[in-house]
Amino acid sequence: MFARREARLLFVIIAVIMLPTALSLAWYHYSQDPTLRPLGITQEAIERETPIRRPEVIAQLHWDRAVEGQSSDRFAQLLVQAFDIKNIALQVVVTDTPDEGSSVLYQVGASRIGPFDKANAVKGVNAAIQAYHMIVAHPRPPPVDQPPPTP
Repeated sequence: MFARREARLLFVIIAVIMLPTALSLAWYHYSQDPTLRPLGITQEAIERETPIRRPEVIAQLHWDRAVEGQSSDRFAQLLVQAFDIKNIALQVVVTDTPDEGSSVLYQVGASRIGPFDKANAVKGVNAAIQAYHMIVAHPRPPPVDQPPPTP
């Protein structure tokens, strides 16, 4: 009798843990929405599912190693994390600029924002994110000499 009770309890625990994932997977198969896919969604999978190309955000990091005394990797990683919070991919291009100080120039589509010195780089992050959202909300039509992309 005690073994039967433990078996029921074990079955209930497994069902409670598995039920949300099973329901989510079933709804994913019904709706084909990649954001509902349980335990397997990645940014790459979403980009494969959506053919719309997002504008690229580039941070041109001019780094003065002599003044900073350290590598630019940690600061570049912090910039990427700041954009990841808003689900925006950031490409960081690091240029060594001795005796010029460290600064960041953000490029969103055709817009150039900055340069900002290292201490004020966060102001540029907010401006670049707003510029990105404006471009995504109002995409520019393709140039006249190129045909529109086919879906």
